[in-house]
Amino acid sequence: MHKIIQELLHFGLIRPSYSPHDATALLIPKNDGTWRMIVDYKKLNNITIKDNHPLPNMEQALQILGAGYQFLFKLGMKSGFWQIPIKEEDIQITPFITPDSLYEWNVLAQGLKNSPPSFQRIMADILSLFYSQSFDEHLNNVIQVLSILLQHNFQLNPVKCSIFQQKIDYLSHTISVTGVKPTDEKIQAIIRLSEPKALPEANKFLGALSWYRKFLPQFATIAVPIYAITNLTKLNRKKISWREPQRQTFLQLKEFLVNSPLFLDFPNDNYPVILTIDASKLGIGGILQQIINGETKKFKLSSPCGLLYSKKI
Repeated sequence: MHKIIQELLHFGLIRPSYSPHDATALLIPKNDGTWRMIVDYKKLNNITIKDNHPLPNMEQALQILGAGYQFLFKLGMKSGFWQIPIKEEDIQITPFITPDSLYEWNVLAQGLKNSPPSFQRIMADILSLFYSQSFDEHLNNVIQVLSILLQHNFQLNPVKCSIFQQKIDYLSHTISVTGVKPTDEKIQAIIRLSEPKALPEANKFLGALSWYRKFLPQFATIAVPIYAITNLTKLNRKKISWREPQRQTFLQLKEFLVNSPLFLDFPNDNYPVILTIDASKLGIGGILQQIINGETKKFKLSSPCGLLYSKKI
């Protein structure tokens, strides 16, 4: 903690505070074995008026990126929030306490309710959408974006940047000119999950799979046995009953991730869209597809959680 604080002070990101308020600073481990400092701003967030500036919608972004563009690029900021200074009157509400002393942020702090929409508003104001169908267009777009970021003094993290790519990983999805699929890394992380023994573990498994439910046909129907024991009221959450039906469902869903073709095509605006839906007592299912040159292209599967277990018990 002390080392992190000294670095933040050195770069002018924080300063000593004399505020009567404080939030608790904590350390959490990162994947590379180092530590990240976070601040618990729960109390401050509870009384903060929400900034409703829209955040990017993942599904919309995936569809936009998949409109047949031959070249793709992505740029990652170097601690993007920390590159945005905040007003003096706002600094005074950000104090956090450590074992050494009390400090406050000079820049946009992680953990504050309105940090993501504030950051997104700035990005939306200075950047627009850039599309390229050729290498020359792509090169020109990259130069334009880099020039805009330089003009506004934003720094990039080269490790997080990729240009002139025909396939990129974005929000745990691999995107190419032909379609979108889950990243191999994310799939392997789900495969490595142990069989749940408690409610948090079961919810973690369902949450990870729900991220990719659009790739899994009949997901809601198959997952019903697990939903049945996780959709509990607060008083009953310790009464999870993980038995053979849940175990078989757990193994079946993992099998889907390994052996099913987890791939969705991008829609083609030149062809009609076919919507097919079905329902039962266990779930609702739907699929959006197109028939292009005699071949069926699927680009959206929908499978909301089971009707039978929609009410908490």
